[in-house]
Amino acid sequence: MTAPAGEPDAWVTTERVVLRPPRPDDLDDYVRLHTDPRTYAHALATMPTPERCRDRLAADLADWGASRLGYAAVVDRASAEVIGWAGLRHKDSDVASLNLYYRLAHDRLGSGLGREISRALVAWGVEHRPEAVVTAMVDPVNTASLRTARGCGLVQVGTRSSKDDPEGKPMAYFEAPRVRVVPAAEAESLREAVVDLWVRVNDDGGSVGFLPGAAATDVAAALDRHLDDVRAGRSLLCVLVDPVVETGATGADGRGGAGDSDDAHAAAGRLRGLGFWEHSRGFPYDHVAKLKRLMVDPSAQGRNLGRILLGAMVGVARRELPWVELLRLDYRDGLGLGDFYEKAGWTEVGRVPRGLRLGPTDYRDDVAMARRVDGGPLR
Repeated sequence: MTAPAGEPDAWVTTERVVLRPPRPDDLDDYVRLHTDPRTYAHALATMPTPERCRDRLAADLADWGASRLGYAAVVDRASAEVIGWAGLRHKDSDVASLNLYYRLAHDRLGSGLGREISRALVAWGVEHRPEAVVTAMVDPVNTASLRTARGCGLVQVGTRSSKDDPEGKPMAYFEAPRVRVVPAAEAESLREAVVDLWVRVNDDGGSVGFLPGAAATDVAAALDRHLDDVRAGRSLLCVLVDPVVETGATGADGRGGAGDSDDAHAAAGRLRGLGFWEHSRGFPYDHVAKLKRLMVDPSAQGRNLGRILLGAMVGVARRELPWVELLRLDYRDGLGLGDFYEKAGWTEVGRVPRGLRLGPTDYRDDVAMARRVDGGPLR
């Protein structure tokens, strides 16, 4: 997506807003956004004074100057107005975590913008800052923010006391799922869990090489071919797993972890998704990697996990496959996948109408997409 006029330094762009680095002349907007008591309904005591706003903006400017990362101005794409402040930063010099934050003007609350921004920021964090975990702290009585945290893919792993109020009520503490490359020697140990996930994705109608009802033995045979490529160094297996829930942790609703039926699985680092990068196909494709079998747990649909996994896998390609310049994928139409990939920076580069036949009368287009590893425009 392109930035609105006047915002050439866009950092993160969503359908309705652009996040850009802060500027010294943002002070008036910063004060306006951070001193409106209507937006502090759950924590009025934490609302800063105008003088404190000046100090906090200076800190945000320093963060961006030091690491090109931090809290940023949220600019409405239609009006070019600053309507909020949001971003990721290493809170209290903790380089192992990136705190997710957003604050919107009161008249923009309830429109889904917090969710839209948070989903984009979490995906950016796992792609570009894999050494840190995206985290969030939420007041347990703030049900809207709790929903936003879960809706952008975060999992409640425990509680924390705010450093601003160490004697206050513990806050719900969330972490993003992890994406990692599975070493070839470890791949076999995940075989059973991968087959189980793949079968469930098939039965849910996912486009990963099979139709609903496909036999687990057929899925296992397809997986074995992929694992042969992993062991031969021709492919990378990436997995998405839940963060580990702290022992005895209680969610905001009085139950463990995130307060849903998957808490016990989350405590064990449940497999939530996977994908393969097929690479090293030889001349003239040495610079190309192809995305294969991208899938996420059907029971966690709508939680931003697909975007997290895809973004993190692009980051993996950038770091683990330094000779690769171009990424490619194919998909069957009819499932809305084109829009999903396009929002993540991919471009449709080819389409064969009725190129796939799933049944006697069920024909689908065979679609090809691509993107540069560095995110630059295709030429």
